[in-house]
Amino acid sequence: MTRVFIYGSCMTRDSEPWFKNFGFEMVGYVARQSLASAFRKADGSEYNLSKIQSSFQRRMTKGDIEGNLRFEIQRSEPDVVFWDICDERLGVKKSHSGGFITHSRDHVAEGVHPGPFGPVLKFGGDDHYALWERGLTEMLTSLDRYGLANKLYLNATPWAVVDEFGRDHNEQTAAAESFNSAAERYLDLAWRKGVNVIAIPQATAISRSEGHQWGPAPFHYVDSTYLRMLEALGEAVAKG
Repeated sequence: MTRVFIYGSCMTRDSEPWFKNFGFEMVGYVARQSLASAFRKADGSEYNLSKIQSSFQRRMTKGDIEGNLRFEIQRSEPDVVFWDICDERLGVKKSHSGGFITHSRDHVAEGVHPGPFGPVLKFGGDDHYALWERGLTEMLTSLDRYGLANKLYLNATPWAVVDEFGRDHNEQTAAAESFNSAAERYLDLAWRKGVNVIAIPQATAISRSEGHQWGPAPFHYVDSTYLRMLEALGEAVAKG
């Protein structure tokens, strides 16, 4: 089995039920932690994480505040890291202590932090991109220390512009096209820095409007899309 660490979002994590079909095993997962904040630790004493009901959301929020990505990767001892940038859509903001945090709803839930926060640096903006580029350099340096420099695979599956019925549900097309456009320079930068970028055609990225466990969204796909992204990963890993 190839040990896979997932960094990113449910976009990639939801492919895990088919991992065994491709000889993969998930050994770790970090979500809701922007690469722009992962190496910019905030002060955890400012937060009251007991206000977050979900244990998963509480754990991911704590990890984002602490910037634990590199340590989770090292602890998991993966063979490859499978990464997506879906949660970058949330943006980042400066914490009162001076670090950065991902702008997820868990950080701003009532009672979690009294504030104030700096303005949100939005995905696609120059300030966000500059922080993200620094984070990418730092992540690649960390992976090099762990012997994983060439084992980072970026899941560049585009957001779906239509659902399984060919419909634009919930104005999905506009949101998907906006994200896909903003993502282009991030994906290009990763490729130029030597990251293995795994892309599947837009036509094979189809969202599920009915029956997906998390509901309809342009990054909640039909089964065939998850299978196609894993086929692409398997082919890339086999090439070395």
